[in-house]
Amino acid sequence: MSADVSAAQIDLVDVAAARLLGAEGRRDVAEAELDKAKQRGDQVEVAKAKVAVVETEVAVKEAELRVAKAELRVAKAKLGFTEGELEKAKQKGDQVAVAEAKVAVAEAKVAVAEAK
Repeated sequence: MSADVSAAQIDLVDVAAARLLGAEGRRDVAEAELDKAKQRGDQVEVAKAKVAVVETEVAVKEAELRVAKAELRVAKAKLGFTEGELEKAKQKGDQVAVAEAKVAVAEAKVAVAEAK
C-alpha cells in the first residue's frame, strides 16, 4: 500500500465526514423551521417542514453510510498492507518482526470488524 493510496483513502473519509456534518446542519435547520411552523400554527407549513426534516434525516443516514464505507476501505487497505509486512518478516526469518507483524495484523482485523 503506497502512501499516496492510503492518503487518498483517508481523504475520502474526511470528505465523507464533512458531508455528514453538512447533512446534520441541514437537518438542524429543517427541525428549527418545523418548530417555527408549529408555533405559527400553519398546518401547510408544518407538513412541508416535516417533509424537509425527513429528507434531511435520509441525507444524514446516507452520509453516515458513506463515512462507514470509506472507513472500511481504509481498514481493509491497512490490513492488506500489514499482512504483506508479516509475509516479508517471515521471509527474512526475523522472529521479533514476525511477532510484531502478527500483532499489527490482529489489530487491523479488529479495525476491519469494527468498520463493518
